Amino acid sequence: MLSYDKLGHLGVFLIFTFLILWSFNRQRHSTKLKTKSITWALTISIVYGSVLEYSQQFVPGRMTDLYDFAANTIGAIVGTIVFITFRKLSLRLVN
Repeated sequence: MLSYDKLGHLGVFLIFTFLILWSFNRQRHSTKLKTKSITWALTISIVYGSVLEYSQQFVPGRMTDLYDFAANTIGAIVGTIVFITFRKLSLRLVN
């Protein structure tokens, strides 16, 4: 079921995950966090998306939607791929 709603979820989580990865890679204090940034960013995004979807069942007029969760997760994965591609391209331009 591809709809504007699902594309919205995908786009928001794409940007959210990209920004998490960008911020992890910009920080200079924890090399452990920097090296495991993809794992952390995907974990944060997917857990956040699942908590948002689960909590909607407690709001009147809203319901949990498995397709929204799938769109959130796909958006997080695509955001990671975009970030990795962006980082590789920018490293090539610098060198």
